[in-house]
Amino acid sequence: SQTIPHKTSLPQGIHAGTVLRIRGLVPHNAGRFHVNLLCSEGQDADAALHFNPRMDTSEVVFNSKEQGAWGPEERGKGVPFYRGQPFEVLLIATDDGFKAVVGDSEYHVFRHRMPLARVRLLEVGGDVQLESVRVF
Repeated sequence: SQTIPHKTSLPQGIHAGTVLRIRGLVPHNAGRFHVNLLCSEGQDADAALHFNPRMDTSEVVFNSKEQGAWGPEERGKGVPFYRGQPFEVLLIATDDGFKAVVGDSEYHVFRHRMPLARVRLLEVGGDVQLESVRVF
């Protein structure tokens, strides 16, 4: 299992066709966890994607952050994550946006708000036991 927060550097950035696969387990006492696609290493880095399953409020929030300001939140339908259960998330970069696939189903498409080429870092944090992160 990986340490949290987990950071994977993406020096070449990502492009349409890039797949980020995150596998882990939602702990029994989990509140929330997040997967961020960040544009730099800094403390207040822009986020091209903030994927935020919230077990405490039974929702999954998608957002972006530019120059310290969050954009409008989008929510997926239902919560496909369960305390005590393993999960697999695929974040697939397309020309239009990030397609989130949870388990075997397409869950939500978050339209790009900034160029994919700006992404330099994948970060996973919060209440999650991380098994693996793969970029291909």
